[in-house]
Amino acid sequence: MTPPVDWRRNLVALWFAEFTAIFGFSFAFPFLSIFISVDLGVHPGRDLDLWTAAAASVSGLAMAIASPIWGILGDRFGRKPMLLRSMVGGAITVGVIFFVQNPIQLVVLRFLQGATSGTVAAATALVAVETPRNRVGWALGVVTSAVALGSAIGPVVGGIAASIFGLRLVFLGGGVLLLISMIPVLIVVRESPLKRRDRSQPGTLAMIRQRPGAVRALAVLISAQGLITVVNTATQQLVVLKLIELLGRAASTATGLSFGAAGLTIALPRSATRRSRGASVTSGRSRWPRCFSPPPWACWCGLPTRS
Repeated sequence: MTPPVDWRRNLVALWFAEFTAIFGFSFAFPFLSIFISVDLGVHPGRDLDLWTAAAASVSGLAMAIASPIWGILGDRFGRKPMLLRSMVGGAITVGVIFFVQNPIQLVVLRFLQGATSGTVAAATALVAVETPRNRVGWALGVVTSAVALGSAIGPVVGGIAASIFGLRLVFLGGGVLLLISMIPVLIVVRESPLKRRDRSQPGTLAMIRQRPGAVRALAVLISAQGLITVVNTATQQLVVLKLIELLGRAASTATGLSFGAAGLTIALPRSATRRSRGASVTSGRSRWPRCFSPPPWACWCGLPTRS
């Protein structure tokens, strides 16, 4: 008989894994526009704006296409393999940016990164499945605190490192951090044996359709979140482009500090939510953390904007 999974042990390991992974992403990706300008030789202006838009948006497009496929595979093969897959995919695609020589290569890598990464969604699914139902809200709050802390510290450290060592080494360092984030998952995290789905029970989509007004409400929520994400992402890109215009090669440190400050303002309310044991929106018997807005660079690195 398989011993029960220690969900608290899993949670601690996943906290460290997600902190390291998000630190690795935020260590590098807020500086994408600066990398295109300084290292790839695209001059500020129309060309830089277009290449920044392409590199920033293509990973989100790839993730939108790939996420349902990874979700199906996660139900079939397990959530832990999907988390490891996302970390390996992120590590390779982030680290290989060190060798990029032109904007087209960068856009291709960004597409592959969006298609293969997505650590937050994978970790959230694993926590939600393995945690007792009455502790799911609190456990998800703990995971989001790791995301918040990583997104607050990573840009500051990355900006300082970029000003000292250059952006290519920063991307390589981000890839190494993502590889390191796999260690606690490989060694500590355990997953319960997968249960075969009862075909006599309705699926998720069927259950949504059975609830009056659920489809319309879901469509409104998704549309609203999409609009918020579009506005946030556009604003963030404009901030970095303006810093390049004002500071030139010295923009890395300023970008890191600005994104770190934004991450800190997100981290503080998340910490309050976690201390209140997941102040939540209750749906049926489930409890979900109320405060999970995406980090400022989420769409740039292909992270989901909703956990």
